[in-house]
Amino acid sequence: MTILNNDQISTNDKRKYALDLIEEAIKKFSPENVMSKKFDMDISKYDKIYVIGFGKAAFKMYTGIREKIHNKIKYAGIIVPEDEVDSNKFSELEILKGSHPFISQISVDSSIKLMSNIEGLHENDLVIVLISGGGSALFEIPENNISVDNIMEISKEIMNNGGNIYDLNIIRSGISRVKNGKMAKYLYPARVVSYIISDVFFDDMSIIASGPLVKRKDEVDVKKIIQRYIKRDDLKIFALNNYRPNTLDEKYYSNIQNNIVLNNRTFVDYIYKNMDGNSICLGSNINGDIENVSNDILEILRKTYEIKNSAFWFVCGGETTVMVKGKGIGGRNEELVLKLFKKSQKNEHFLYLSFGTDGIDGLSPAAGGIVDNSTKIDNIDEYLQNNDSYHALMENGIITTGRTGNNVSDIILGYYSR
Repeated sequence: MTILNNDQISTNDKRKYALDLIEEAIKKFSPENVMSKKFDMDISKYDKIYVIGFGKAAFKMYTGIREKIHNKIKYAGIIVPEDEVDSNKFSELEILKGSHPFISQISVDSSIKLMSNIEGLHENDLVIVLISGGGSALFEIPENNISVDNIMEISKEIMNNGGNIYDLNIIRSGISRVKNGKMAKYLYPARVVSYIISDVFFDDMSIIASGPLVKRKDEVDVKKIIQRYIKRDDLKIFALNNYRPNTLDEKYYSNIQNNIVLNNRTFVDYIYKNMDGNSICLGSNINGDIENVSNDILEILRKTYEIKNSAFWFVCGGETTVMVKGKGIGGRNEELVLKLFKKSQKNEHFLYLSFGTDGIDGLSPAAGGIVDNSTKIDNIDEYLQNNDSYHALMENGIITTGRTGNNVSDIILGYYSR
């Protein structure tokens, strides 16, 4: 992965240093490299091998294991975002397309086609499932009486009203035939091994891609989530009436093994260990509304400076949420750095960078944003009120990569002094 506009936005040594750290981490932990190291199964004991996958990292995950399995594959198919450049060089691999961040009929059609190619499985068959972020929208077969429009509208309501990935995927799993572990019924009685790249805080496998192979154990107050984040009365009533929990027998999970092979913490730890000089790590489970997260980050930075009395770098990761009220273009990473910039004081010397590891921040064409003391933004309040962080940062604060083929949520890093 290369930052396409690196020369434009690396306007000083600190910016260049921060952007280089991001590039190094993305390259080191590419899904292809990770899967090549992690996959060590003995496939000789299985009659047939099937590989299916869905998510932003599906193609690179497949690439990482292909040399070890392709001679014995009965079927291999993945679903990737429809705007991903089709670089398929493998004749045995079927690449299907889906939409993201919102589901559309193309996702459903591709999902039905994918599953139709693995029907009639037996106990001596092996199904390798490659799961990564974005799978919730890319892979979907709705419950009966649920339309694509129903799912899309409910998803938009939750996302635009501040619901996080947990809230969103819990509700989506109840109106789907393949989420919250319901996919297990389609693969039974084969041996199933999944490899998962986590894009959620705390690495909850029932939430990643809405947990297609993981039956949620804990009791969740679904009604409370619906009441809080779905404001439209018609959608609220529809969601309450049509939510379907997983009632599958435990036998369907007896032959399933789920493995997380890459997560946000891996990136955060790597960047922290490779930072020069004085630095701190704030962890990899940052979450919540960006208004609160920006306040919390600044409070920690200011208190840390009072203790250290010297300049320092910092890094953390996670996934924030945004209450969308305007009609501008942007994403949570761009809006977060804009909030941090606005709240910083004149006596503070800073750099803030927030980056989506998938290369796409919200509905903007950017991967994230970067600001420092050299940043100049007129009418910042107007940009924030309109959720138009992309245009606010256009001059030299937009990070552009295009799709990276990875997704471990967001990385936030920066520098602080006075």
